[in-house]
Amino acid sequence: MSCAEASIAFDRAADYYDATRGFPPGVEDRVADLFVQAGGLGPASRVLEVGIGTGRIAVPLAARVARYAGADLSAPMLGKLAGKRSALPIDLVRADATALPFSDGRFHTLIGVHVFHLIPGWRAVLAEAARVLAPGGLLLHGGDDHSRGPVWRRWRDRVEERGAAPNVGVPRARIQSFPEEEGWSPAGVHSIAFGRRTRPREVIELVAGRSWSTTWRMSDVELAAAVEALRADLLEAFEDLEREVELETGFWVRAYRPPGA
Repeated sequence: MSCAEASIAFDRAADYYDATRGFPPGVEDRVADLFVQAGGLGPASRVLEVGIGTGRIAVPLAARVARYAGADLSAPMLGKLAGKRSALPIDLVRADATALPFSDGRFHTLIGVHVFHLIPGWRAVLAEAARVLAPGGLLLHGGDDHSRGPVWRRWRDRVEERGAAPNVGVPRARIQSFPEEEGWSPAGVHSIAFGRRTRPREVIELVAGRSWSTTWRMSDVELAAAVEALRADLLEAFEDLEREVELETGFWVRAYRPPGA
């Protein structure tokens, strides 16, 4: 079985991805600024994003650079982005991140956000990143910071307790450290904090509806048990599941130089 066949593609999430993963108003520009700062990006920069998806990162960031390329396994996700990129300098290709269809040294920056845990051949992705980066280029690894709020931690804990399968790619415990462990040199950490308005009931519904890939390989029985455990947690924390609350969250970007750079 190839890495592409074993990797988790997000075809099933294309229709709801933006609604469940999108940033609150104004936050997407702050996230784009994080990548600009972390990578020293500017009008001459050439950027590649692996796992570009529907463009959550690409759309606000592409206008700040010369050219933005994106690779993804999911044709439906790429289709969503193609429909909204307008005149932005975004080039799209359906490709396996372990075998990128780009020449050596082509990009100043390679971006990966919430993708390495989905790819069994993630070490091959790092090797490809080193190959396509120009001298002095950086890997920018980004992710949502769910450590800030207890609600996010609780739903992940409950799902994992009730039968979520381990990541097919980078293990959760290593997600913020694996590039350095593979010989990449840290080149800075950048982060922001922000709030997200929601109702606790909506968090329960997202888990029950298998909105996150963590739940996709769970049985119906395992998922039902996780949902009920989460419901009890949130009732204890908020009492009223219908009342809108602000959940604390954030986003981080870690920059790395390739081995030997």
